[in-house]
Amino acid sequence: MKSNAWHIPQGSINARSSMLYPYQLFDCSKCVLEKRYGGRARAHRAAIVIQRTYREYHCLMSPRLVQRRFPVPDRSPCSVTHVPSPSACNVWIPRATIVSGNLSNSNSLSRIEKNGIKGDLERPRIKSRYCSEQERKRQYRIALNFFNKKPERGVQLLTAWRFVDDSAKSLASLLFGRRGLSKQMIGEYISTLHSTFHACVLKYFIGLIDVRGMEVDVALRKAMQYFLLPKEVEKIDKVIQEFAQHYAKCNPKETKRFRGGWDTIHMIAFAVIMLNTDLHSPNLKSSQRMQMEQFIHNLRGQDKIRGEKDGADIDRACLQGIYERIRVHEIRPGDDHVAQVARVDAAFVGRDKPRLTETQRRLVCYCRLQQVLDPLRKQSVGSHERDVFLFNDMLVAINKRRSSSRTAYTLKHWMPLLGASVHEFKSNSYEFGLTITPPAPDSYPLHFNARNYDDRCRFVADVVESIRESCQMEEVRLELEMERHTLRNDNQRDSGLPELDGTDGLLTRPGNSVLSCPGLMPTFRRLSFNSLDSGVVEEACETNS
Repeated sequence: MKSNAWHIPQGSINARSSMLYPYQLFDCSKCVLEKRYGGRARAHRAAIVIQRTYREYHCLMSPRLVQRRFPVPDRSPCSVTHVPSPSACNVWIPRATIVSGNLSNSNSLSRIEKNGIKGDLERPRIKSRYCSEQERKRQYRIALNFFNKKPERGVQLLTAWRFVDDSAKSLASLLFGRRGLSKQMIGEYISTLHSTFHACVLKYFIGLIDVRGMEVDVALRKAMQYFLLPKEVEKIDKVIQEFAQHYAKCNPKETKRFRGGWDTIHMIAFAVIMLNTDLHSPNLKSSQRMQMEQFIHNLRGQDKIRGEKDGADIDRACLQGIYERIRVHEIRPGDDHVAQVARVDAAFVGRDKPRLTETQRRLVCYCRLQQVLDPLRKQSVGSHERDVFLFNDMLVAINKRRSSSRTAYTLKHWMPLLGASVHEFKSNSYEFGLTITPPAPDSYPLHFNARNYDDRCRFVADVVESIRESCQMEEVRLELEMERHTLRNDNQRDSGLPELDGTDGLLTRPGNSVLSCPGLMPTFRRLSFNSLDSGVVEEACETNS
């Protein structure tokens, strides 16, 4: 049986083995390699490309990145949950919370161990499984946070940490169906140019949108609920082209109305995007906006087969209907956690107000607490009430002021959670007190008093979990920056030949089992219903006064 491997002739090696030094043998081998791959320049260029690609995709996230902080649980029947269908995608699905006793559901951050609840002490094995699920969910949120800042980095983490496999179909399924993902960043990722993999993700993503039996503009309006179009015209055209092809497949009868088929649908959809921008841009005066006749005139003769010089006119009634629907109802992207934070940001004013609206920031919960100016002095009940908004990386306290005309909110305090700490206290004047210490050594701690034990217990739990998430995300960021710096230095010393270390697995697959803490009584605490999909059931907002 012939081997496809090539070798230096054995006779020449035997004859000269006693005369050649190791470095000379290496030079001979390198010359053979260069001749085999088309010359020295071409071989070295190919070797550099292979080496850099390998390091970028397989060495960017070191195996020690997660093994140190996220230990791999035992592989058990409740490990990674997949869709049962054989053709389904492998996407991690957080399990529903298993509760005992009173039911207390939340879609906030996952609960951590709470002191004073005796049920946890009686079930140590359940507690360890629950903590393992807590770490797994925290890891998931960190990966989504990175996606909301840098989509490529987030996808690398989601794949390396086994929340999704490395297929385009599975990734499209995750981007399409999960909360906690910025629609702006989804649009940026799926519209990436000059990439076969991103083109496949875009195709599968658009294919998940059901547009059967809809007009072109109505179908486009529905598609815009799942992502935000990028700003570059070339990227917009790529997305709209994929949408037009998907629309033509879903509506063959409607497509037959046009001579150009999906090309004409592509033209109409792109014109709808431009019309929507023109009619609803705040920077244009009413007299400068496009009129119906202008819109129809711009599409005159555009229904044509590819390659034709002159085409037919698109049905006038169809274009009139599109114009009226766009004029009355602007096409807006669907709500996500960024839009929710933007509404909170617009609700209050204040000096030194931080920038709240960031793609990686999400609202965790909202709670009304009494600020304690001095824990050693008693305050009147109801004084210094603060509406406290907890984000995944920041805490903001505002003051509600009522006037004769309107209700105004003023910023009182804010602090980053990275490096912060929280602890509870109890005194004769404040039975349910808590103190949040900011990371800056020259900053004063914030003291609050909750209305009851449940409010304090759950709010402190969310603060602690948010602090842990912020700290671990910073650790991951620093680790990745160190890896990038190492790769940059290594690339500057490229010899032209790949230096493979033989490591093929990034991470082993973590499991996910979950058990909830015992139920808590309903309290005055509003949860973020656009927060991350942490695998627990949403609860209704309580508005007890």
